[in-house]
Amino acid sequence: MSNKAVIDAKAFLKKNLYYLINISGHFPTDLMPANIDNFHLRDKGNYSDDIKQAENVLYCVALAIRDCKEEPRKPYRTILIDLYLKDMLNLEVQQEIGYSRSRYNAFKKQALQDFTQRFNYYVVQEGISSLIELS
Repeated sequence: MSNKAVIDAKAFLKKNLYYLINISGHFPTDLMPANIDNFHLRDKGNYSDDIKQAENVLYCVALAIRDCKEEPRKPYRTILIDLYLKDMLNLEVQQEIGYSRSRYNAFKKQALQDFTQRFNYYVVQEGISSLIELS
């Protein structure tokens, strides 16, 4: 991960997220808002740069998901957690939040936009904006 990657947020969450989870040795549940205080970055020790970079990106993912809106008409955090951390199907998530398919799809798009803004903010805050940016 030496050159900055500009990746579509949906593609990142569907394809790259689990790759980074595997590299880092963490679990999807480690990225859940309830567990973020237990997410420890390995800044010391004999770990490869790839592991450290993967952890830093995952930490930004966890912070971004935690900060996404979670309101009755903006269930963005629930959508992101259920789809990408719990690996639920779209239909299952749609039924859980209780909206029609078209309304759910609109919420999902808004959730991805909310996540993207927050993620890009956190990569700057964590000093890794030279590695990745979501679009």
